[in-house]
Amino acid sequence: MDEAAQRALIQQTAEDLAWLEQHARTQPDAALHAGAIRLAAALVRNVIGPFLEGQPAAPLHVAVVGGAGAGKSTIANFLIGSMEAESNPQAGFTRHPVAYAKADGALAWPAQVGFLGPMKRLGQPQSASLDEDVYQVRRLTPPADVINLLDKFVVWDCPDMTTWAATNYVPRLLEVAGLADVIVYVASDERYNDAVPTEYLRTLLHAGKAVVVCLVKMKEHDAPALLQHFQQAVLANMPGSAVACLAIPHLSHEQLSDPLRLANAWRIPLVNQVSVLGEPATASRQRSVASAIAFLKSGEQVLLGVARQDLEALASWQRIVHEGQSEFDNRYRHEFLSTDRLRRFDEALVRLLELLELPGVGRFVSGALNVIQTPYRWMRNLFNKALQRPEAPPLPERPVLESALAGWIDLLRKEAARKAGQHPLWQHISRGFAAAGLADQIRDRFEQSLGKFHTSMTDEVECTARAIYEHIEKNPIALNTLRGAKLSVEAGAIIGAVATVASAGAVIWLNLVLVPLAASVANHLIELLGKQYVDAQREQVRRRQQTLVTQHLSGPLAEWLIHWPATGGSAYERLQLVLRRLPENVLHLDAAVNQALRG
Repeated sequence: MDEAAQRALIQQTAEDLAWLEQHARTQPDAALHAGAIRLAAALVRNVIGPFLEGQPAAPLHVAVVGGAGAGKSTIANFLIGSMEAESNPQAGFTRHPVAYAKADGALAWPAQVGFLGPMKRLGQPQSASLDEDVYQVRRLTPPADVINLLDKFVVWDCPDMTTWAATNYVPRLLEVAGLADVIVYVASDERYNDAVPTEYLRTLLHAGKAVVVCLVKMKEHDAPALLQHFQQAVLANMPGSAVACLAIPHLSHEQLSDPLRLANAWRIPLVNQVSVLGEPATASRQRSVASAIAFLKSGEQVLLGVARQDLEALASWQRIVHEGQSEFDNRYRHEFLSTDRLRRFDEALVRLLELLELPGVGRFVSGALNVIQTPYRWMRNLFNKALQRPEAPPLPERPVLESALAGWIDLLRKEAARKAGQHPLWQHISRGFAAAGLADQIRDRFEQSLGKFHTSMTDEVECTARAIYEHIEKNPIALNTLRGAKLSVEAGAIIGAVATVASAGAVIWLNLVLVPLAASVANHLIELLGKQYVDAQREQVRRRQQTLVTQHLSGPLAEWLIHWPATGGSAYERLQLVLRRLPENVLHLDAAVNQALRG
């Protein structure tokens, strides 16, 4: 993959994740998923992107995170080696990330577009309480005789993990958490198992971050019990393992004011633990990149979790559309096809029977037979008229189709109105019927398809009916064979009737009754066989007509209706695009990262 394509891939992946995050925040109870997606986007922008661009591993990044009032700024000062982070008893005082770096150290800052998301770097130091999408870098010169991490790390003091739903400082926190090679998670003894910070911890461990847990503010003699309980009640239920779990007991004001001299017993184990995780820097950064791509690859459930309600609503809409399509097809079959005689096949039957008559001089024979059969034919017609009910005229096809379409539209409109309060998708469809003319669009598309359907149906009926007699007409051998068979049957019936009368010694005039009857029965049998054959072709055409209705009318209309909510620039159009494109892009990123790691 060339450099331009690689940059475009990173940008597109990050943008898709950012859009998915915003979409998730519009869903009820989806803020947790939105936070995880924001972390995934931060991993793409701040870890994978710089790595693929050849960004040096040093300096590494350590982020200090935790709930409100946990003591994050105090721990940040422990890591820095001097009292620089603004420690304030006010919960939520830190509103934007503050980075601490060594004054004379090289700070290789990624320059690609999208680094640290929407946050802008402040040119001048500001209070950490500034609530804007910014971050600042403070250059420090720690005492030479003090163990500190600034030789290898940039230390970030982050906003509180107070809520998933906040739209201002929470994204800033997640942006830095994504960047970090090491996370120091801070929890006080009073709120060590608060729901929101614990879920943040779960997400960070799921993302493969190297996490050092730091429990603070307990009494010193309670530290071992608290550590054990935290490991059993919290860490044991996490998807990954923390690198270490340390305790820093409640410190006096004097100790907090001068931790370098008065709190080294607790500070040095923490500094050493973080320092070990950065040795060597290249391996540490590669671990960060590998865990980031693994989180993206395993994040399908997170993505589906965000879109679950949307996908369920789309699936429900699809079911309703197919239900309406099925009802449309059934009404056409029962109200029109089952009553339509397809008179063209009656004409085909007449033509078929005419072909079976003898040609040339044989017409005299056929004429004589017809004369003989005339009394029976008259009696049969009178009998049929007396017993058969008159056929009800079939309903015209177009009113049946329009009525079935109206029923389909009414079903969709009612379901959209009924479910409008359940999900934004149904609100969107309901507005489509109320304001966007969706019903008129459905009718317009129906009219566009109707002409093609009628053309196909007419061709199907005509071709099948014509084939009934044209196939025989074009095959003289088969035609003459059928003619001979018909004549043989009729002649055999007449001869049999005469022989029966003669053998029974009956009066000769009885032939005047039996001969016409035998000839008529034979002819009726031949007509019946022909009718059965034609009716079989008629039924086949009916089935084909039903298929044509689905193929040209209801099928395309149902397909269009299913995709209607995801067209015209709607959020659901973008959702389907993102859900289709994101897994492919993650696979491409995985291949690029693996190639770079091997290199």
